[in-house]
Amino acid sequence: MKKKILWLGLSWLIVAAFMLASCGPAVPGEQEEEEEEEEEEEPAPISPKEWRLEHIPEIANKTPINVALEAGGGADLIIPYLKKFAEHTGVPTTSESMVFGDLYSKVVPQLVAKTGAYDIVVTETSWTNEWESFLYDMRKLAEMYDPEGVEGLERYLEGHDPGLLRMASTREGKLMGIPYYTYTLIQIYRQDVFDHPTERANFKAKYGYELAPATTWEQIVDQGEFFTRKAGELLKGETLDHDIYGLSMMAGRFPHVQDEVAARIWSKGGHWASPVRDAAGKLIGFTVTEEDKEIMEWACDNYVKCMPYTPPGTLAGYWDFSAAQFEAGNTMVIPSIYTSLWNWSSGVEDKVLGAKAVAVPTPGVRPYCGAFHFSPSVDSKNPEASYWLLKYIGSYICQKEMGEEGWSIVRRDVLEDPKYKAPDWYRQFGQVDALIQTFDEQLPDVEDYLHFNSAAFGKIYEMMTIIMHENAAQERTPAETVELWVKTFTALQTKHGKLPVLEE
Repeated sequence: MKKKILWLGLSWLIVAAFMLASCGPAVPGEQEEEEEEEEEEEPAPISPKEWRLEHIPEIANKTPINVALEAGGGADLIIPYLKKFAEHTGVPTTSESMVFGDLYSKVVPQLVAKTGAYDIVVTETSWTNEWESFLYDMRKLAEMYDPEGVEGLERYLEGHDPGLLRMASTREGKLMGIPYYTYTLIQIYRQDVFDHPTERANFKAKYGYELAPATTWEQIVDQGEFFTRKAGELLKGETLDHDIYGLSMMAGRFPHVQDEVAARIWSKGGHWASPVRDAAGKLIGFTVTEEDKEIMEWACDNYVKCMPYTPPGTLAGYWDFSAAQFEAGNTMVIPSIYTSLWNWSSGVEDKVLGAKAVAVPTPGVRPYCGAFHFSPSVDSKNPEASYWLLKYIGSYICQKEMGEEGWSIVRRDVLEDPKYKAPDWYRQFGQVDALIQTFDEQLPDVEDYLHFNSAAFGKIYEMMTIIMHENAAQERTPAETVELWVKTFTALQTKHGKLPVLEE
């Protein structure tokens, strides 16, 4: 019995010793590895310059999406990227292209009727406030679908221009889409003509100052007159075999003529309608001041004074006509044309021996900073895929690739890449310095422009087109044009806007 008890005691001692050994000092380095595992940090966020299609997480909703696109120019360049998105995510993606003049009238009925015909709509920046109730707030979608949440979206947006982001937002600051294409107005001129000694001497003798890119709209009138010549006259000492004209303009009854007039109005510090704010700075309405009226009348008059120096057909033309006339060597200056038309306009270097196109800011550096942003419709059956498509098209890598193919990109971190200063990139990026200068100088004023604060501006814009075209055609005097504008604006803003028109 004693032996049995002793044996059991020894057994327990052996077991205890074994347990102590197994719990004893760790093998050198083992504890440190365990601590390292415990302290392992979350992976660093992906840099916006590195984020690409492959970083889109698995999209649970595979419902097809349809995208409304603006057609014209190089717009078809975006379609292959929609296909890449569909192939990578497994979400079928279709699109419908429509010219800008039809875009508003085709998309609005679908939004109002809540048909869900378009999961993503191309939104002109001046429609942002008007379409607010039809679109998703991008930050809400980021909360719902982005693993990095709103913080990730904000980091992604750092490479975008702050002015364009404001234009893609409501006046309260809700971001309603991602900018992906800009058509900010710039000025383009023939440097080879401006640098010619005979042309310079003749210009100074006639006008009393040096021939140089115009910095005022009065200088634009002078240059228009100076360069308008008949066949048989001389240009750069050579006899012309056809008539040429000083200026290319977009005076047709299309949604462009008012942008040219706006560049004049804003350059003088005027407004189509001035904002009225309370003591706290909150926007409470709009008013057309006497100063606004005076500046608008001057702008309308200046526009009319430019018209005699434009090619026949200008009253029926828009950006395609304006760019084509310059490219063919028929005009010497485009006072204001969308930056997206640089590639086309600079083609004059291929058509006219010795020609050199240069882009500079418009006179006064306050033109229309137009942009499109993709916006997800609240009636989309797949807002998840819509969010990721928007983020993809506006990404650094995607914008860089598209820019090198000729797309008019918006991201500052791409536009400012020193690589594009090289001569080999001039035909695609020669407009960038003028564009960035315009972005920077225009930024402080964006908050006060009617375009980006009125919830009725889509309707106002269409009537503005008609009124400013009729001014160019001299169907009424500039003073009568302003009077009609004030009456039309007041009626539309009062009926369709959210803020009143106030007395000065």
